Amino acid sequence: MKQMIWSDEKMETDTKVEYCSDMIGLYKGKLVLVERLTFPQGYALPGGRRKWQENDKCQKELEDVRDCALREFKEETGLDLIIEGGLGVYDNPGRDPRGLKISNVVYGKAHGSIRNEFGKTRILLIDLVDVDNYSDAFAFDHYQIIKDWREKFSKNKINKTKNTGG
Repeated sequence: MKQMIWSDEKMETDTKVEYCSDMIGLYKGKLVLVERLTFPQGYALPGGRRKWQENDKCQKELEDVRDCALREFKEETGLDLIIEGGLGVYDNPGRDPRGLKISNVVYGKAHGSIRNEFGKTRILLIDLVDVDNYSDAFAFDHYQIIKDWREKFSKNKINKTKNTGG
């Protein structure tokens, strides 16, 4: 069995692991997606790599999930994100054709002015009821992430209704 060293450097298996944040953002009630214009193409949640930084003890540490999420969301969409919570960690080895990516997914509400990343992405706003119509257009496992998020919130709404008698 091969031993894996979890760092931003190459692992003993010669597989580079990258830690990421992906964001589910709603802007004026619509889901914010990016259309990737470079490999791998398709619709995706805004997201990106967490940076390695030196702390005050001159040790390398990974950028905080929230800090990465806010930075990447702004870079990719031009919008600011108010994070409301976390959905989970997605780490299936086949989730990204570029290599092993471990992603923490957060969700929240977006505000500001939309801006495309010239030559890289185009911003899409999709009604939540229409997401399933685009299931084959998604890159990575992002359609599954959106389905997981919708399921979490439909259960929360049902539980709140039961608990409040509504």
